[in-house]
Amino acid sequence: MTPINNKKKNLNFLDFRFVGLVGSILLIVSEFLPWFSGFSLFDAYILYTITAVEESFIFLFPLISGIICLIASLLIIYNLEYKINSVIITFIGLGFLTLFLVDFVPGELFYLSKAGIGIGFYLCITGFMIMVINIMLILITKE
Repeated sequence: MTPINNKKKNLNFLDFRFVGLVGSILLIVSEFLPWFSGFSLFDAYILYTITAVEESFIFLFPLISGIICLIASLLIIYNLEYKINSVIITFIGLGFLTLFLVDFVPGELFYLSKAGIGIGFYLCITGFMIMVINIMLILITKE
């Protein structure tokens, strides 16, 4: 029986594939946590669909972004050869989130400063930064 050679296997527990999962899950979870004045973005979506349907879909952008980034992270876990495809899909997901942050946050800045910023906002920004770090880790990895 030949001994197992562990030098060939590089076991990284903080692998870039799992960093992407954490970032995308944070983006999805931030949708359902309070952003300001005790309301989550999903609650705001439901309230806005009653009055202004065309403006309500902006509240779903962090959820859509998280799902797109999750698909990109699962793609790279499935096969490492899809690194560039995963980066492109992640950029698309982060584009949705950037549109949301540029459109929503300046309009609600008055309310965010008065009512206090909830944990959903912080999780969204943290997930965004983790996904950007994930893109950099994917691109610098030579596997």
